[in-house]
Amino acid sequence: MGWFSSKEKQQQFNHPENMTPIEAVTHLCASIQLADGQADYHEREAWVNAVSELFPEFSEERADRFLNEAQTVFTKKTGSDRMNYILDVINRIKILLSDDQINVLGPKLSELIEADGIVMTAEMEIAKLVESQLDISITVDDAL
Repeated sequence: MGWFSSKEKQQQFNHPENMTPIEAVTHLCASIQLADGQADYHEREAWVNAVSELFPEFSEERADRFLNEAQTVFTKKTGSDRMNYILDVINRIKILLSDDQINVLGPKLSELIEADGIVMTAEMEIAKLVESQLDISITVDDAL
């Protein structure tokens, strides 16, 4: 009886435990991009650079779809729900990425945080969570 159903279809997104490596990294990057309420061109470029280095064979179309999905997910989450979701994404990254990839991720996240020229408290909260969970260092320019 689904043909004439009045229920609107909700978009289906992977939960963190089912994400691919590029999907998980993209969701983490989107959380940082949207920490200040908006994602700008420079932050998008920093994300593209991170994904390109971590996953050289990536499909730009697929990555863009993941970024759009991530932005949709994060605009619907607030407060502790958002931080719990980010923690789940980080834990998925810990499972999927090699140690070398995780070590590359730290500097790439630093670049992302600094990309718009302003370092927000919410971005640093996410960075501290990433540092503690992945045992990496994310350094940002104190002058920003």
